[in-house]
Amino acid sequence: MRKIKMVALGTVMVLALGMLSGCGKNDIGTMKRFAKCADVTGYTGVEYVPESREVTQDEIDDAIDSFCNDNSVTTQDKTSEIASSDVVNIDYVEKISGVEHNRQSDYEITIGNDEIIPGFDDQIIGEKGGSIKKFKLTYPDDYEDTQVAGLEAEFEVTVNYISVTTIPEYNDELVKKATDGEYTTTADYTKHLTEELQNDRNDEADEAERTDVLQTIIDKTEITKYPQNEADEYTKSVIQNMESAAQNYQIDLQTYLMYFYGYDNEADFMKFLTETVESVMKEKIVVSSIAYKENLVATDDDIAAYKKEFMEKNGIEDEATIDEYYTKNDLEFYATEEKVLDFLMENAVQVEEKTDDTEEASTEE
Repeated sequence: MRKIKMVALGTVMVLALGMLSGCGKNDIGTMKRFAKCADVTGYTGVEYVPESREVTQDEIDDAIDSFCNDNSVTTQDKTSEIASSDVVNIDYVEKISGVEHNRQSDYEITIGNDEIIPGFDDQIIGEKGGSIKKFKLTYPDDYEDTQVAGLEAEFEVTVNYISVTTIPEYNDELVKKATDGEYTTTADYTKHLTEELQNDRNDEADEAERTDVLQTIIDKTEITKYPQNEADEYTKSVIQNMESAAQNYQIDLQTYLMYFYGYDNEADFMKFLTETVESVMKEKIVVSSIAYKENLVATDDDIAAYKKEFMEKNGIEDEATIDEYYTKNDLEFYATEEKVLDFLMENAVQVEEKTDDTEEASTEE
């Protein structure tokens, strides 16, 4: 089962938006309106190239390494001299022109990164836990914080300790302790990790193959009644939600777009958003059309089963959490899409390589 999609844009964008209103003027079901936006044909016999489902030894080794890292032990070294790349816990007070500018306690830095000010780390190399050192440094003229650029700062640093992380050996003792006795040998736990990796890889492959088949159908479908007004309203609602979120963070929209989505200007983001909304609507149109043609529209029981499985797979205990973000129409579509995708895969053709006439490869009608 696929995770409920967030329209590729994150929770903020779909929060409280629900399904698009669809095509047509009659007040009929949302999916039924979407189904009228295109006459989808040629959706059986679609060719797809199977995804690899192999789990490599490197991936198993990485999972073992991750398990060991997750069970690492951190100790405090107060006797060794600080060296480059050490992780050090410090307290410090910074003053500029005799006025306290910054104070930090129990603060961790990695020596060599100079994250506080250029030259700071060099001042405490060679120190040990418990030592106190005072020194002065000058911020570069082009420092990113223009309020302190070019100014001299006085620091008083107390070194607490070097933080030493020890990664345990992968052995039976570690496995038994870390899993509370559920697994007692590395052989058993490696088998468990391998099965988890295989299940994840199978899920990924299923998702990729289903997406490939559906996208092939979408690409060759002519949308006869593209609902531009609904798309515009949907896009507008997304932007309004983002502006509200930006205000909550006390930043402007452009900063929000850069921080959360990596876009440094609103025009490029709007192009991305418009294309994404168009893609989502086409998907809903195609799925809805096939669902009505093949009598695959989700029933109340289907929706309830989908909702339950989604909650179990994502560790959600309270049904209200789902209802907070998704309307009944949303869940009806997602449950219906699962049935449509099952149908498409049952009638798709697995090939080594797609042929040029894939679009005509259909046994429908």
